[in-house]
Formats: sequence, C-alpha cells, structure tokens
Amino acid sequence: MTNPRDPYWDELGVAWRPADTDTSAVISKLKSRMRRQSLTIMAGLWLGLPATAAGFLIGAMTLWTAWTTGTWNFLTRGSAILIISILAARGVWLLLTFRSIGNEKPPGDTLTLAVASSQHTLAIIRLALAGCIIAAVFGLFGTAVRYSTGSPPALSPVIDMGVLAIFAIALTLWFRQVKVSLSKLQYLAGAIASEEADRQ
Repeated sequence: MTNPRDPYWDELGVAWRPADTDTSAVISKLKSRMRRQSLTIMAGLWLGLPATAAGFLIGAMTLWTAWTTGTWNFLTRGSAILIISILAARGVWLLLTFRSIGNEKPPGDTLTLAVASSQHTLAIIRLALAGCIIAAVFGLFGTAVRYSTGSPPALSPVIDMGVLAIFAIALTLWFRQVKVSLSKLQYLAGAIASEEADRQ
C-alpha cells in the first residue's frame, strides 16, 4: 500500500507529494471539481447525441449517393463518416456510463469518482484521436480516387491534413495533462487510504 511519505515522481522526474492528506479538505475540492465536470458531461450528451445521429444519417446518405451515382470518392467519405460516428457513439456511451456510475456512488467516494472521470476522459480522447487518423486516411484515399477519375478536388488536401494535425496535437497535449492528473489522483487515493489505515 502507498505510504503517504513516499513521493510521487512525475514525468519530469520531480518528486510530488500531498502537503495535507486531510480527507475532508481533499474531498471538498474534488466535489467542486466534479460539479464542473458534471456540467461538461451534460453538455457533451446534449451535443453528442444529436451529432452522432446526424453523422449516421449523413454517412448513410453519402454511401447511397455513391452507390446510385457512381461517385466513388463519396464511398470513402461516407465510410469515414460512419466509422467516426461509431466512435462518437462509443464516446457518448462512455459519458452515459460515467453518469450512471456517479449516481450509484455515495458522496464519500468522490476521490474514486474523480479517478473514474479521468479514466473515462482518457478513453474519449483516444476515440477522438482515432477519429482524426480515420479522417486523414480516408480523406487521402478519397483524394487519390478523385485524381484517378480525372476530377481533382478544388482545395488541396494539405489544408485538411493541417487542420486535422492541429486538432490531433491539441488532443495529445490534453491527453498528457489528464494522464498526469490521473496519476496524481491515484497516488493521492493510496496516500489517503494509507493514512486512514495508520489511524485505525
């Protein structure tokens, strides 16, 4: 079991340890943080559900257009939209699952809930990064199809790839930040558990 006197070493090699393992003070701060995250989750659900449904509809219509008109670059576009919509649906499901976990846990398990929240956030960021990769691969393949059929796109695919790269970099930085926060929360949970065990 983690000893609260043992430091946590972050990715920069810096020793980190809680200045105070008083449970009430930590839980109070985490409750405030969880309330803010709850609003973010609700916003994600309100935006994610209709956006995912629209993605499935647009993807199916795009595939139907490709099939009926022989516009084969629409085949890659529709496939990419459907796959990304499936990833988005998985992300929405994670939000729904996390909300149910939050409803089942008693208020005293706020630290456990914060750890679960960070883990769900990491999973959603991974899905978003996978969506960026799929969009890039299918976008380049669709561009190649258009060139092969003699109807190159009006805009260079470099612009699309640049936007996706910026988005992916932002997601990667966010992933690293959440991962560090998760490591600290897990260490803090162990430190508090060790401190409470010593008191008993």
